Amino acid sequence: MNTSKLVGLNTKWYRYQLGLTQEKFSFITNYKVAYISTIENGNSNITSNTIDFLAKSLKVKPKDLLDEETAKKALKLPNRVDKY
Repeated sequence: MNTSKLVGLNTKWYRYQLGLTQEKFSFITNYKVAYISTIENGNSNITSNTIDFLAKSLKVKPKDLLDEETAKKALKLPNRVDKY
């Protein structure tokens, strides 16, 4: 699994654990929902600064966004995660 995919899946996992929709997370990060989606799908070429910012926004350490075991858990989440 490449780094973009790892970060994306882990972002989705931790966002889900916080009970946040992509819309609510976009409000916290000031990123557009489409960009959050691109990150979570592993289709974004993100920088280390973005990883740091995502981790801070999710209240985790940057290394947590690179954890392969957590990413595997995120693969089991539904494609559309709606939490209200």
